[in-house]
Amino acid sequence: MEAIKDHSGLSSIPISIFEPKEISELKSYLRTNSCNKYRIGAGLSGVSGGAVPDQNEIFISLKKLNKISWFDKESGILVVEAGVTMSQIQQFTNESDWFFPVIPGSKDKATIGGMIACNGGGPFSLKYGKIDNFVLGLDLLSVKGQNIQVGGYSTKISQGINSKGIWIGSEGTLGFICSVVLRCIPPLRKLAYYRIATDKFSNVLKLVPKLLKSNPYLLEVAEKNALRFSSKAEEHVLWIATNRELSGNIDKMYRVTKHDKTILDERFNIGHNLQKYKPFIDLDVSFPLRYVNDAIIALKKLLVKSEIENIVFGHGGDGNYHIHIFQNNYGLNWENIQVEFDEIVSNYFGQISGEHGIGKVHKARFKKMLNNGDKKIYQSLKKALDADSQLPSLI
Repeated sequence: MEAIKDHSGLSSIPISIFEPKEISELKSYLRTNSCNKYRIGAGLSGVSGGAVPDQNEIFISLKKLNKISWFDKESGILVVEAGVTMSQIQQFTNESDWFFPVIPGSKDKATIGGMIACNGGGPFSLKYGKIDNFVLGLDLLSVKGQNIQVGGYSTKISQGINSKGIWIGSEGTLGFICSVVLRCIPPLRKLAYYRIATDKFSNVLKLVPKLLKSNPYLLEVAEKNALRFSSKAEEHVLWIATNRELSGNIDKMYRVTKHDKTILDERFNIGHNLQKYKPFIDLDVSFPLRYVNDAIIALKKLLVKSEIENIVFGHGGDGNYHIHIFQNNYGLNWENIQVEFDEIVSNYFGQISGEHGIGKVHKARFKKMLNNGDKKIYQSLKKALDADSQLPSLI
């Protein structure tokens, strides 16, 4: 049996692997194997180790639950199984004259179940929000094989608590997401794509708030160190997509050029190519826009002072930056600065994950930073839905 691994660098060989082809098959399996410990996965495109099983766990892969089972072409609502990839959803909706705006960089591997489990996003999150904005309902199985339905097929529901939100971001720790009711939006209008370059990264950060007033569809940034993994350009870059021309009052320190959407390959090839470089940790921080400039500069200074090789890029428009730190001859050296790093995050009202989740890699940090209200709610849910701790825990 091969080891199970994702892009976090973690890997392990589980007790066994179970890959159901039908939801009924998974239900029967859970009902007849009531004492096992499980780890849930599918595309294994994550960077936090959340789907990597321990040696005492059974790995349940949902990648063969990959059917689009229902579609209402008039309203753009569809039902998909958990193992359907994001690229499948893109292709299906585009051919049906609809658009699903959650497009992760790893869309060919990332599945809808995993995206919901981590409340994933992508470049269009700036305009449309993360995946929780597009989930209408969920069909789930408890760890004992009991059916659970939350939400529905309507786009507007006000009946008690928003129970589907309990499962979004739960990272496979409360039960099994089996199928999902999603809503789409009309096709995108034609957008103009601009590349804006400058010689100082701080200048890129300062430009972000100004450009947000143009109501962009996406706004991505990268320092020149990150461009080593794509274009190798010796400049710091911002990419923006908008349905209007950019105003002509951008300072001359910025080099503005207009492109088609293929220019975004320069941004998204960073994430693909760095995975071939060295072992890394993705510090997926997120800040309020009011504080993001000072926060990113402070974190950057800490990493440079600590002589930790790093790059910074990400979703500048919504304050979510991917700070990748790489292993050197002495290891990652991350533990030596982790406390100070997280203090900076807290001091600027930030969060330690904007879209990639907690998993194994960030579990200890999350446990320290979790507020009492969220902790109590999660513990109550865990007790109600997984009393025997057959699934992993976030805390």
